Amino acid sequence: MTPYAPESVLARITTHWSQIQNPVQFVARYAPAIQKYFRALIRQSEDAEDAAQDFLARISGRGFGNLSLDRARFRDYLTVAVKNSALNHLKRLRRNRTVQADAVEVEADSDVLRQADSEWLANWQRCVLDQAWRGLFHYQRRHNGNLFHTVLKKRSDNAELTDAAVAELVAAETGQPLSPEAFRKQLSRARRMFAELIVEEIARTLESPTPERVEDELIATGLMTYVKPFLHEDWRQRGILGEAH
Repeated sequence: MTPYAPESVLARITTHWSQIQNPVQFVARYAPAIQKYFRALIRQSEDAEDAAQDFLARISGRGFGNLSLDRARFRDYLTVAVKNSALNHLKRLRRNRTVQADAVEVEADSDVLRQADSEWLANWQRCVLDQAWRGLFHYQRRHNGNLFHTVLKKRSDNAELTDAAVAELVAAETGQPLSPEAFRKQLSRARRMFAELIVEEIARTLESPTPERVEDELIATGLMTYVKPFLHEDWRQRGILGEAH
């Protein structure tokens, strides 16, 4: 991918969520969010960890099977799958009398569910952002002289500093001279690529992704703020991100 690829961002997505062929790769991408969801649903930490490991091992070994196409978002599928797995795990524990009789009944505790769902969404967002950061890091490594990951990370971590000051931090870390003007140019392009990487990751979790569906999921996951500056009037027709506005 180049910073200003002319092709549609969505055109590069060839794997539909309903046909995911690499469950091990999926586990690596979203295991942190899944594990934290189990911990939010099951109060006992050891039981939550056991349930999460069982779930992830099953996915890694068997894949996702035939996913129901009545769900347009893979996140929705996982929400139901993890909840069902957590509840089944609790029922097995109670049948075996390995948990206290007054343990929290997740299915009957709306406060637990609301809090768990809120944490699930925040952790899913974190996983998407982590993938975008990782993509930016690998792009920088493959292209000599590129500083996209470094300039965006330094800018994000030092919001109180001027561009000139952050440029000096980048230069000190990389050993590459960097003027404030050159820093701002790299930063602008880095932000656009970061937005593209987020869009690509979101699109991979949608059935037949369209610009409209991507927009809806960006809003639902709280990620629109990273992409909105690059969504121009022709985004819905062409699926191409533009210059920041």
